[in-house]
Amino acid sequence: MHRFFCRQLAFYAQYHRDPRNCVTHYLGMPMLFVAAILPLEAVRIAVDGYVLPLGMLLTLPAIIGWIVLDVGVGVTLAFLLGPLLAIAELIVRTGSSLLLWTSIAVLFVVGWSFQFLGHAVFERRRPAFVDDLAQALIGPMFVVAKLLVRLGLRRDLAPYLAGEGQHAVQHRS
Repeated sequence: MHRFFCRQLAFYAQYHRDPRNCVTHYLGMPMLFVAAILPLEAVRIAVDGYVLPLGMLLTLPAIIGWIVLDVGVGVTLAFLLGPLLAIAELIVRTGSSLLLWTSIAVLFVVGWSFQFLGHAVFERRRPAFVDDLAQALIGPMFVVAKLLVRLGLRRDLAPYLAGEGQHAVQHRS
């Protein structure tokens, strides 16, 4: 799975070479996640005596998939999603339906505005998911991998994030 993950990371990196585009993703992706999860957080499902938000339940398969692809990046991503799920839960529990739907709309519009700004203005290239829909799930891992490399915790991923590691992975296959 590691080679597959590295290939996907290198592919995604080709669409994200401008550092300003990456910054727009650091801001826009969490907003889009919260916008998508908010309506699902309002729905509760009973599971083995517990009542859990549907948003959290539907996020679990993605988290498991991210951990399978790369344990370090996947666990870090799961940890970083915690506060976003908590924000969604706070909005659902304390807000009115007007606050809920206004939050969804604002987060959706602003989040996508950041993504479009990054790709149209800075990168001058369409998003990776347009060419490969699976890249929509690699995007959050890319952001976390860049953070971990920047912190010096995952230097092994640096060549793939720079788009240089793709050939090395293909030659080792």
